[in-house]
Amino acid sequence: MAGTRSGGKKYKFKSSGSAKQGKSQKRLKQNSDDEVEEQLSTLVFDDYWSLIWKRIPSERIEGCVYYHPLSFRSYLTEKSVKKLKKWVSRHKVFSSRYVFIPMCQSNHWNMLIICNIGEDMNSKTNSPCMFLLDSLQIGEATRLEPRLREFVFHLYESGNRKESAEEIFNIPYNIPSIPQQEDGTKCGYYMLFYMFKFLTACPYQFDISKDYPGFVSSYLLAFCNLYVPNLCNDL
Repeated sequence: MAGTRSGGKKYKFKSSGSAKQGKSQKRLKQNSDDEVEEQLSTLVFDDYWSLIWKRIPSERIEGCVYYHPLSFRSYLTEKSVKKLKKWVSRHKVFSSRYVFIPMCQSNHWNMLIICNIGEDMNSKTNSPCMFLLDSLQIGEATRLEPRLREFVFHLYESGNRKESAEEIFNIPYNIPSIPQQEDGTKCGYYMLFYMFKFLTACPYQFDISKDYPGFVSSYLLAFCNLYVPNLCNDL
């Protein structure tokens, strides 16, 4: 699979977690030297994420999976769940603690986090819930909800789950108050920073009775306000 950056030049693409650091560093340097392209491309976003993943202790990323943004785009355009089924099976999604789904829609990055995806829908502590992180809350996050709920339904369908459509479409969905970007180009960096900070602090088992919906807002507001001014350097 190939990604295309400004100027029409194509780069061979490797899935998240498999990119070699040397090639990633080279692309990241080229991106930082490109003054025209301030907004992160999908390719460079994945390179950054691969490097971030390596910086996080293994015990923190245990049980966490990442759906590639190009795969999400393919799901939306092809209207097919065939590839989704393969991903669900290969990565044992329904045994995961957290599922991260970054997406770039209308030139803006958002990220869906699904917690407790394989747990009992009726549990008072460990039932599934979702957060949509948006660094530019101007209504797009709300408009995305029907499309994302349909995607989550197809996730469950791909895993041959027994939960009913009504249960799946009623999984709690929250758009937390989090630090907002001050320009129109840094949304990709904000998403990477949110992901990094979430992974370094999230509870091993997300307790919906205690952590939903306040954990994301309180943690990211407290810590991102300290680091966001220099987030590009931190990444």
